Formats: sequence, structure tokens, C-alpha cells
Amino acid sequence: MHTARKRRLAPIGEYRPEAYRVVVHDTFEQYRLRMAALELQNGMSVPELFLYCVEYALNHHRRLRRVRTVFRKGAREVLSAVAEPVGPGFREPESERERRRRAALDRFSSWAGPALTRPVSDAGRG
Repeated sequence: MHTARKRRLAPIGEYRPEAYRVVVHDTFEQYRLRMAALELQNGMSVPELFLYCVEYALNHHRRLRRVRTVFRKGAREVLSAVAEPVGPGFREPESERERRRRAALDRFSSWAGPALTRPVSDAGRG
């Protein structure tokens, strides 16, 4: 490809893909990566792959431990709000559960944002 065309196609900087070499010594990990590649080949979309990677990073990365604890606490709050039985006075219990879920998500977002943006040194304080 000509250099002028590369420059035109490049959104920012140069149009040169970087190749990364990864060495995997565990045969199970090799198998897992091979199966992931097959999933991509068999129809997993890029957004699905991105969400899968983000979920994996959130679940396994050490530096994201605080994010995991905040979201687990929020998930418990939302589930407990929805799990409360709906009384006989409500004609549409599903809409009442949806209202409770939205209210619990609003409460969660009101305290989760400050809890996550607070510096790590302040995380242990009340």
C-alpha cells in the first residue's frame, strides 16, 4: 500500500498495525485461547468480545478489587429491593418490581460514583 493512502486511511498518526507476540506455556490456556478464537470466527461480534473482555478484567484484575466490591454491594441492594414480595394491593406486580429496581439503581448510582472516584487512600474511610 502506498504511503499517501496509508496516511489517508489512518485516523491519527501512522497506519502501521503493531504485532504483539504472546507466549503461553500452559496447554489449557492454549486450548482456551483457541476456543475463544473459534467463537470469534463462528459469529461472536466485536461488541460481544469487548463486553466479555471487560467482564473478565473486572472479575480478575487486582487493581479493580474496589470496583468489584462496590458493584457487588449494589447488586445485592438491587436484588433485595426486587425480591421483596409485592403486596396484594398492586394490580401489576411486574411494574412495581420495575419501579423498585429503578429506585434501587438510582440509589446505587448516587453513592457508587463518589465511592469509586474517591482516592484509594480514602477508600477505607466511612
